[in-house]
Amino acid sequence: MRRLVAILVLLLFAAIALPPLWYTLFPPPASPPLPPPGTRVVLPSGTGLNVVEEGDGPAVVLVHGLPGTAYDWRLLATELAARGFRAIAYDRAGYGHSDPRAEDAPHSLPANVTDLEQLIDALDLEDVTVVGWSYGGAMALTAASDGSNDIARMVLVGTGGPDADDAEPPEGPPGFIRFLYSDPVLAWRSRVPPITNGLIAAASDAAFSGGPQPDWWIPTVTSNFARPATVQTYKREMFHPIDGDGFDARRIDVPTLLVHGDDDRLAPVAIAQYLVSAIPDAEAIFVEDGSHMLPVTHAPLLADMIATFLRGDTAPNE
Repeated sequence: MRRLVAILVLLLFAAIALPPLWYTLFPPPASPPLPPPGTRVVLPSGTGLNVVEEGDGPAVVLVHGLPGTAYDWRLLATELAARGFRAIAYDRAGYGHSDPRAEDAPHSLPANVTDLEQLIDALDLEDVTVVGWSYGGAMALTAASDGSNDIARMVLVGTGGPDADDAEPPEGPPGFIRFLYSDPVLAWRSRVPPITNGLIAAASDAAFSGGPQPDWWIPTVTSNFARPATVQTYKREMFHPIDGDGFDARRIDVPTLLVHGDDDRLAPVAIAQYLVSAIPDAEAIFVEDGSHMLPVTHAPLLADMIATFLRGDTAPNE
């Protein structure tokens, strides 16, 4: 029995120690770099955000999810620009080319909402439309419920948020995810790239509901996660989950369009169904067989929906 235990301990040690050593000696090819940065905008907090713009016309601010970058919007931004809008995407603090938050700063939904409102002020935008995707949708909801900013309309795509008036706040990520993002495991994973790459591939497959992914998607996510700030920001935001305490959907008084895939495996469709019933001036479009990745998989259709909504016509249906 002692010999068996010794063998098992040795095997465990080898499984932990050898992969980092192997990839130190034989490193895989480096991740491709992110697309070049756009304009650096420094907020009153001192945090610099990377802002990428395309087109001219009414301003549409695009807020990515968790994790994400401004470049996740590349297809939709081009489509919106072609329809006469100024598409403004930015890397949230800690992602892409933007500065990370200070070590002791809150990595929370309210902190991100403050950044969004300060960015709108810094760019001197008025009568602005905010398009929030996933976590970015929860940010838009919170900002719109405040009513003290220049957000005039919002579009929520695969949004996070509550699915009922009395929805219980989420308990946060399960124990297995917390284990994967514990400091010792993160340190080990950073030295064993195939583990991180496998997790990215699995998460992307769920996000796309098993459907096809563009060639640039995985490289962009991998490049984003190659930055230590991204990993830490993602971890801290995950551990501060979205809850409904930051807003009351029934108090939101800006016109709202919800677009949600009916096969969204990350943000349940029940969220959009609840919000369209709770927000006084809201309409919803449910995209048949749509995943969580509508800005990537359905960019022309989504741009048509947004353009139609902003121009006050009847919303197109999938």
